[in-house]
Amino acid sequence: MERFIPIVERLKREEKDILVFTHENPDGDGIGSMIALYLFLKKAGKNVTMAMKDNVPYVYNFLPNIDDIKKLPINHKFSVAILVDAAHRKRCGTDIYSDELIRIDHHVGGEFESIYDYVDDYSPSTTAVVTEILRSWDESLIDKDIATCLYTGLITDTGSFRYNNTTSKTFEIAKFLTEKGADPSYISKMIFERNKVNVLKLLQKTLSTLELYNNNQIAVLTVFREFLIETNTSEEDTEGFVNFAKSIEGVKVAVIMIQREDLKTWRVSLRGKGDVDVQEIAKSFGGGGHKDAAGCRIVGDYQEVKEKLVDRITKSLNKVERESLTV
Repeated sequence: MERFIPIVERLKREEKDILVFTHENPDGDGIGSMIALYLFLKKAGKNVTMAMKDNVPYVYNFLPNIDDIKKLPINHKFSVAILVDAAHRKRCGTDIYSDELIRIDHHVGGEFESIYDYVDDYSPSTTAVVTEILRSWDESLIDKDIATCLYTGLITDTGSFRYNNTTSKTFEIAKFLTEKGADPSYISKMIFERNKVNVLKLLQKTLSTLELYNNNQIAVLTVFREFLIETNTSEEDTEGFVNFAKSIEGVKVAVIMIQREDLKTWRVSLRGKGDVDVQEIAKSFGGGGHKDAAGCRIVGDYQEVKEKLVDRITKSLNKVERESLTV
């Protein structure tokens, strides 16, 4: 694949320390992008470190080289730091020390960090963007481990190819990665078929909080801090829970509110089915994401925060309904 991509030429020239990092509360796309880029840069002879603030969620502990992941912050100034799968450096949750910061991402909007930023908001995942970069650099260096990481991000950010960000390009990338050694069956089993009993107990408690609003078009789930303590689980174990609310017939927007340690901050994930741009809703609360998947953090009383979210989502639903009547 011959295409001039500035970040490739920039990294080819780099002879000093490189940091690859991703956002806090990492998902499959962030972790997959980070490890894949780290492994590739090592094969290209670069002095590279990968790091993030939080631990690797259980479902991704099968990925290669996870023991190489350092904890942020790192008291060292890197020549260049590469942020993957995040629209802002603040999404990493801690300080980063580097002479230059470059973003690789597929989120809408975000902060411009460098002339070498590579952001494609039409791409199905950040791993898809990284795949394009690595193929442009040297396709022969992409091995089974790198392909496994890239496929992991692709399958998780497209909902196993169910979300509307799945296009013919998505399947072309999947085909390439399987040809490079990624095993779709193995990766799917490791991500989706290894539930721990205590995680299912957490899910049971979470589903008991289900509330429906606006003629059952909005579904809200809540994970109170006490749930995590009682089931000996962590926030990382809640990944995918919001999709149970999204799967309800008639629901157009699903929400999960996760109470943080200070008991005042709520980590909010929003999922849509194409009717409403949930990225715009998250953005109104200082967050961001994609049209059908977004998130934010809100500080406040539980009922107050929930009411604000439901009110904002209801307004968006009403706007869409009005617009459909004028067409």
